[in-house]
Amino acid sequence: MIVTVGNTKGGVGKSTISVNLAVECARNGQKVLLIDTDPQGSAVAFRAEREADDIHAIALITDKLHKDVLGFKDAFSTIIIDAGGRDNKVFRSAVAASDLFLLPVLPSQFDVWAAEDSVNVFKEIKPFNGMKGQMILNMVRSNTKISVEAQAALSEYTDELPLLPLRLHNRVAYKSSISLGLGVSEYEPKGKAAQEMKKLHNIIFNNI
Repeated sequence: MIVTVGNTKGGVGKSTISVNLAVECARNGQKVLLIDTDPQGSAVAFRAEREADDIHAIALITDKLHKDVLGFKDAFSTIIIDAGGRDNKVFRSAVAASDLFLLPVLPSQFDVWAAEDSVNVFKEIKPFNGMKGQMILNMVRSNTKISVEAQAALSEYTDELPLLPLRLHNRVAYKSSISLGLGVSEYEPKGKAAQEMKKLHNIIFNNI
């Protein structure tokens, strides 16, 4: 399965979600390839800090990604693509490569407006490869009015990309674990961030 975590807007936490999802896949016995299409190289940098050799990571910044990724499918059961930061040919190729496009959105009006660009890219490409799409609210602060408003505002896009009921919250563990090359489920196994990522993995790969 190929999962592209992407958004044409930067700063939405796509790399954090990508690497943590890769960790959860590895912990569940999946053979994982993490592909970094962002020139900043956050996902590759995470792999460089990681001592365990259970995740393979490469930088692949090309508009032929949807073709090149086919050469990895026999060697890996799961491929996670960290994509985005702008609407360009590389981003569109990363979306086209996916079986599932996961769109992280921050709970703010600006981010809701910006999500339309990524939704439109998905809508343009979907007829050609039939991939599925889902949105997820990220960096949510509990019991805040803005997150409720963001959820309501995103409803106009949910016909194309359903909004997951799961929310990823703004938790320290997500930031603290990265520099150690650890997923949150390794850094703080009983923490709430770990529970969130385990649920996200189950939703995507086990339909739970």
